[in-house]
Amino acid sequence: MTDMSPRHPGRPSKGDRLVAKMRLAPELKSAAEQAAKRKGMTANDYYAALVAADTGLTHLAPMSRQEVLPDAS
Repeated sequence: MTDMSPRHPGRPSKGDRLVAKMRLAPELKSAAEQAAKRKGMTANDYYAALVAADTGLTHLAPMSRQEVLPDAS
């Protein structure tokens, strides 16, 4: 007998999303990709986190996979 349960491969859904296209100077795109990589994020999640922080909608910001270190100052 074959198991008929549905399979859901891949990462879990992030919920409802809309497409937002933008054009960036090559230097900005490169810098954003590098910053995202350092934070363990996709470039798309990095852009979304920047918008969330700037608009005060931080509860919608994607989380970095990098551990946040305490401020040493």
